[in-house]
Amino acid sequence: MNKRERQNMIVNAIHHNKQITAAELANNLKVSKRTILRDIQDLEDQGVKILAKHGKLGGYQLQESQHNYAIELTESQLSALFLVLNESQSISTLPYKEEISAIIKKCLNLPYSKMRKTLKRLDRYIKFEQHEHVALPSLFSDLLIYCTERNVMSMEYFDEEQLFTENVIFIGLICENGLWKAVVFEIGLGSTSEIPIANIQDIAYSFEKKIKTQDISIKNYREFLNPTEV
Repeated sequence: MNKRERQNMIVNAIHHNKQITAAELANNLKVSKRTILRDIQDLEDQGVKILAKHGKLGGYQLQESQHNYAIELTESQLSALFLVLNESQSISTLPYKEEISAIIKKCLNLPYSKMRKTLKRLDRYIKFEQHEHVALPSLFSDLLIYCTERNVMSMEYFDEEQLFTENVIFIGLICENGLWKAVVFEIGLGSTSEIPIANIQDIAYSFEKKIKTQDISIKNYREFLNPTEV
């Protein structure tokens, strides 16, 4: 079964079941849950509207129509947002370049003539230099899911040009001076560490064992940076 066939089966399964979980899809198609999450992300990028509900009764559903969200902003707030989005195009490593470009384009085509003229003036007289930078890998979006799940994950990452594999639990994400890092609890060491996201090569679900890490958060993880004494 190739990727396209699998994705068609995912859409059909969601359609016929009305609501189905990633674990159920993975079991039915004999692939990993992570593969399902990647396929769903790919389908959404292709325009398939998939609604995800969390909780015990959660699962995936197909949206009948596209949901648009209205945000009320003042003129100064919209101008600030427009400038921040433009600035991010030249300095951000986040993998959302196409989405940001689409938002900027919508801003420049607002139906309100006064606001549209204001933004076009900003676009005309302010230039953001483009810099070459390495964009974060597409698994960035997956990391947000792993942080909430707190499951044991097998992570492959580079450290000083050597490839390592560790069983970890993702605690959260941190951005320092434009450098994004994943905060993880390394099970073998019994401590937390910061791993540059750009260094992460692959992540997969590991063994079923649950490790209690609820007392560790993105706010206090520095308290757990030193290995636990046995």
